[in-house]
Amino acid sequence: MSKDQTFAAFDFDPRLARAIAQLDFTRPTPVQAQSIPLALAGKDILARARTGSGKTAAYAMPIVQKILVGKESLDAESSIKALILVPTRELAEQVTNHVNKLLVYANQVVKVVNLAGQMSAQLQRPLLAEKPDIVVATPSKALVHLEAGNMVLDKSLENLVIDEADLVLSFGYEEDVRKILSYLPKIYQSFLMSATFTKEIEELQALVLRKPAILALEDTKEETDSLTQYVVKCTEFEKFLFAFVIIKLKLIKGKILLFVNDIDRCYKLKLFLEQFSIKACVLNSELPLNSRYHIVEEFNRGIYDYLIATDESELKGEQDSDDEAEDDDEEVEEKEVTEEDKKVQKKDKKVQRDKEYGVSRGVDFQGVAAVINFDFPTSAKAYTHRIGRTARGGQRGMSLSFVVTKDLVEDKKEVSRGKGYSDEAIFKRVLKQQEEKNTELKPYSFEKKNVAGFKYRVEDALKAVNKVAIKEARIKEIKREIMNSEKLKAHFEDKPKDLDFLRHDHALQPARVQEHLKHIPSYLMPRIAVPTAMANTEPINVPFKSEKRKRGPAKKGGNKRKDPLKIIRRR
Repeated sequence: MSKDQTFAAFDFDPRLARAIAQLDFTRPTPVQAQSIPLALAGKDILARARTGSGKTAAYAMPIVQKILVGKESLDAESSIKALILVPTRELAEQVTNHVNKLLVYANQVVKVVNLAGQMSAQLQRPLLAEKPDIVVATPSKALVHLEAGNMVLDKSLENLVIDEADLVLSFGYEEDVRKILSYLPKIYQSFLMSATFTKEIEELQALVLRKPAILALEDTKEETDSLTQYVVKCTEFEKFLFAFVIIKLKLIKGKILLFVNDIDRCYKLKLFLEQFSIKACVLNSELPLNSRYHIVEEFNRGIYDYLIATDESELKGEQDSDDEAEDDDEEVEEKEVTEEDKKVQKKDKKVQRDKEYGVSRGVDFQGVAAVINFDFPTSAKAYTHRIGRTARGGQRGMSLSFVVTKDLVEDKKEVSRGKGYSDEAIFKRVLKQQEEKNTELKPYSFEKKNVAGFKYRVEDALKAVNKVAIKEARIKEIKREIMNSEKLKAHFEDKPKDLDFLRHDHALQPARVQEHLKHIPSYLMPRIAVPTAMANTEPINVPFKSEKRKRGPAKKGGNKRKDPLKIIRRR
């Protein structure tokens, strides 16, 4: 791909070309530059590229172009020309929006329908009766409509897309996809887009693709250099201490995405930050779809700076492809992690969750300055997906992961994730994975003297955030967001500007709020770290430890401290 290549080289329909220009797309990304010409030539595509590399546009643009060309025919009939299958409802919404943006000057000619919402199949039937050109859906929802006869594809379909194919399989949609294929015509063009290639992807490739062009795009040096990865080995208590210091002292500028591993941890961290008057949103599978999508949209717009996301997809049994190659000891440790995850699942079994929810993958977070793995992910694959939320679109970003090693395990009730729980086994896998990619996880240690003064305040805050407070907060948030969701669905269709006044970071505060924690006394402020942080104009700034000052030659008696009592006596 030439660095000077632009989208004009693809000779798109003027309406599509104008929409691309309006989106400020100038030069195609590597995956777009390679796949679009092949797709326009009618080739099946199997593409592997990192999250945020522009895979959606890589298949959406050729599909829209193909439909627009077909519409020029006088005898063209209205029918479903493209089916786009995605693993999550959030991704379905974002793909639909992206396609609609490409159709901004042709929306009267080409229609798009999203079937992945929570609306029942019966209520969606009229949408399909209008014969849209493009349908976006999760595999389960698409299959329901095919089996009911609401959607007929055996003659009209020209394009099939399976986006985030590896996640589609890990979400348990393999059988649904196989059944969907039986309803499709014999000849159609296919796109299989994935961030990783696995054995399951190879099997799916044999079913879906015919002599495909295989594009395995590695990260360029520029993309690798744009992401800086840090790791901090610490105790569970220190996680809360360090997170407080980073956020309260604004050591990282810009929007921060914090990942935790279960819903209770989500609310525990939110309530903890509220003790210090730090507002944050939560995002998890309990919340209604409308609220989840609105939260992401507002976060992308910069309304909120801190978003605590529960990455529950890992708890569904997602495993690394290299599990079999691990040593016996690491396999035992992995089993311990799995047992702990099972306990979390059992505890929340009664809770109504959205099975088609996903955050670490399939959600387009924009302008994220840093990803903090507050809880270390439970697989190396999940680590890759999480850190892919930052350093996107040519922007710089950083990830910071808290890792509890065996020697740092402590059984404090206020912070414990389980007896003897450690991240060591998965951390070793992540290190190995990053070494294979020639990338480094840089160790980082906070200077004890800069954070020690905050220890007692953090302990006070954690005492107030107990199990009862978390349970109350969880119920309160769900009730509030259900009400918000109804408002979003009905009222805001007529008055979209009112959305600006609907916030998701209101304090839950079922816990005891201690006013003295709101402000930091000047005597606790580190003399070096804060000025350094505030002086840096770069979008990313991580002065977690102070640099040694260069000192000139010592003056005679210059290092002696004056006794304040002697000064008083002189007066």
